[in-house]
Amino acid sequence: MKLNIFMLIITLLSFSFIISCSSTPLPSGGSVKVPDDFLGFVHAGDSRTTEEYALLDDLGVDWILSTFYWRRIEAERGVFDFSSYDDYVNTANREGKKVIAVLAYETPWLFPSGERKKYISRENIPHYLNFVEQTVLHFKDRVDVWSIWNEPNIWFWSGPKNVFYDLSRAAAQRIREVAPASYIIGGAFFRVPKNFIIRMHRAGALENLDGIAFHPYALNPRGSMLLYDKFLNILSEINYTGDVWVTEIGYPSRGFYPSRVSLQELPSHVVKTITGAAARGARALLWYQLFDYRNPGEPGSNSLNSEDFFGLAYPNLTLKSGGFAYALCSRYLSGARYANELPIRENIPANIVSFCFLESSSGYNTLVLWNDQNKTQTVNLELSSQAEIHNISTGENRPLPENISVSIGKQPLIITWQGTALPRLYYGE
Repeated sequence: MKLNIFMLIITLLSFSFIISCSSTPLPSGGSVKVPDDFLGFVHAGDSRTTEEYALLDDLGVDWILSTFYWRRIEAERGVFDFSSYDDYVNTANREGKKVIAVLAYETPWLFPSGERKKYISRENIPHYLNFVEQTVLHFKDRVDVWSIWNEPNIWFWSGPKNVFYDLSRAAAQRIREVAPASYIIGGAFFRVPKNFIIRMHRAGALENLDGIAFHPYALNPRGSMLLYDKFLNILSEINYTGDVWVTEIGYPSRGFYPSRVSLQELPSHVVKTITGAAARGARALLWYQLFDYRNPGEPGSNSLNSEDFFGLAYPNLTLKSGGFAYALCSRYLSGARYANELPIRENIPANIVSFCFLESSSGYNTLVLWNDQNKTQTVNLELSSQAEIHNISTGENRPLPENISVSIGKQPLIITWQGTALPRLYYGE
């Protein structure tokens, strides 16, 4: 993301209506299958160390995303150096992680005056396409997904929009020509720019894509899911049927961004965001990002720049509270079927939110519950199976009896069990 702080504050505050919605938006579709390889991280795997990859394994990470900068690969016209990315990709392949490579930005020799612009002029598009072709051919069968550019609807593209539409269309076509079996995603929009998406569609820039990506940054998970639903509506309008990827989403735990959350609130934001996207059929969700830039207590750890604090772990490899929540979601939601007909609800008010996922890859069923109101309410849970309830802030769990009253507050509860038992929530006897 890497945005100017002031500009991001203005952007997010201009959409402050998001917080006016008092209830969690629920998916409008039916049951969906959550992919086995559902979760990932942006800016992960950079150290290439066994310790970092052990942490990724503990978190249940499948995908890692990195920007393949043109300026690093072809700093001198016609001279390609893939060495740093070879090491990154080879390590990821060896460690069993899937790579999303973002083909992005300028290279110095495009601008003899020395200025740097995130822009490719129309006459320079062939140079970009050559960079794309050489990079895709070099990493063929080692990179799993190619993503064209990043957040072109804001300051990551400084030129005319119609030139970007042409560049995006041509890049997807070139990848399809030189590596037909490649999986290609485009867009990677910041939030949901309706006119930008529709014009890309009209320009044919979505035709060779397998999926389209966006970054539903908002003040809170409720806002992110409202953006997700808006995005789905736009795709329906243009009859786009490819996969939907969330290739960035996150909330900083410090700094000036209005989307910042306390460490106490972070696990709730993680669970609500991942659960909402999984139930809406996202192909994958990549959290921005794996690490904070500094460990607690180090110089700069009290920075006012929120960009330093989007991680779910610290550089010393210890987890922030949200990391435990992420690991729980990975273990118990990946590979599951979101069952929109469950749990059975009897006299349960709408402010009690419930999501049920059956038969995850780990062999568990999962019930996620929270209360949209600033209070705790007790309801009865009937589940004819031995279950466990998980602490989303620590990852610890404890057993639950088959029939129990549960107190539901704003922090989500994650309850898991095995077998064919179906959960029932009810008030009264």
